[in-house]
Amino acid sequence: MESPKFKTKLFYLLILVGLGLTLAGVIGYYNLQTMKKHVDTLYFGSLIPLSELTAITDTYHNTLGKSVYLWNQHLIGDEEAARSITLGLDTVDQMWKNYLSHDKRPEELPYVDYTEAQIQNIHRYFVKIQEHILHPDSSRQISIPILSENIDAIHRTIYRLITYENASARFERSQLLAHHENALTQLSTLLLVILILVMGIAWKIFTRIERQQTQLIESTKTLQHLNFKLEQASYTDPLTALSNRRYFNLIFEREFKRAVRLEKPFVFMMLDIDFFKQYNDTYGHLQGDLALQAVAKTLQFTLQRPGDYPFRLGGEEFGVIITDSSCDNGIQIGEKIRANIEGLRIEHRGSKISTILTVSIGGVCIVPTPGMRDDALIHTADTNLYAAKERGRNQVVFGNTL
Repeated sequence: MESPKFKTKLFYLLILVGLGLTLAGVIGYYNLQTMKKHVDTLYFGSLIPLSELTAITDTYHNTLGKSVYLWNQHLIGDEEAARSITLGLDTVDQMWKNYLSHDKRPEELPYVDYTEAQIQNIHRYFVKIQEHILHPDSSRQISIPILSENIDAIHRTIYRLITYENASARFERSQLLAHHENALTQLSTLLLVILILVMGIAWKIFTRIERQQTQLIESTKTLQHLNFKLEQASYTDPLTALSNRRYFNLIFEREFKRAVRLEKPFVFMMLDIDFFKQYNDTYGHLQGDLALQAVAKTLQFTLQRPGDYPFRLGGEEFGVIITDSSCDNGIQIGEKIRANIEGLRIEHRGSKISTILTVSIGGVCIVPTPGMRDDALIHTADTNLYAAKERGRNQVVFGNTL
């Protein structure tokens, strides 16, 4: 009589273990599939859309805008310009359709709808330009400054969408980590019950989960590396590849405090391209971008010490922080920067002081003391920059009066 009872109990135990294992498998599969969806969303919902949005801006700059500019300069014919515009618009449409094919959260739709409306507007704008190229109207001319403004406007609109995509990637990562922790809690609780019932089976399940957890840790490390790359991109000016204003604020505050603590000189310079508005008016914004890139490369070439930091602060304005150096050396570096940029021999017919591109530099060098405001240095450098312009531009003015 005991044997049938034992067999019945064993049967019930096996059923319980089977149900437990089945439940564990269902929960584990669901959680892993959910986490996989988050990973796919992060990789393919952020990286690919970012590349597509970046490619759209490149098409506006390098295909559409460039074609109109070359046609306006009589460097390409009407048919070639029209074909290039058609190709560019088709490329933008296809990449935008690809971007829209990815999953979008409800709160993202207003950004997407606004960007789509702007793309449609500039599409109609280029169609009108194409019609003008093929059927010229002497009463209406193509304005290169307006063309550049429209391209810059769509670039800013898409850049805002890119910024939102970056934020979405960080949000998806936080959701992934939260779901990861929740999944581990559920699985651990259920596996503990199974471990009490059947130690051997539980051990095998635990070993399998350990392997899965290792894979999840590797995935997390990969995501952390991706997040680091995205953060680095947020500190870089996309046009010049110099550090941007956001990174400048961090470095300026850090190095200023270090100079106060170590009682060492702190050198800060502000650079402004002379008559840059006239340069853009004369040569166009596309050529203006090339001039900004040339100035940025000269700064990088001139400032090669680990303690030298060049930045693009905005527009045609650049900033330089020099640490672990004397004031005399800082002034010499400022003059070297000015001379190297002048040595580029970039033609500037719109300048009122020279036939080539030049810069004015205002700098300040001081050993900061506790209680001194760091924004006072920026104000002083800006004042000295204004003084350099007042004295005729293409020169370096330094001072240390705050």
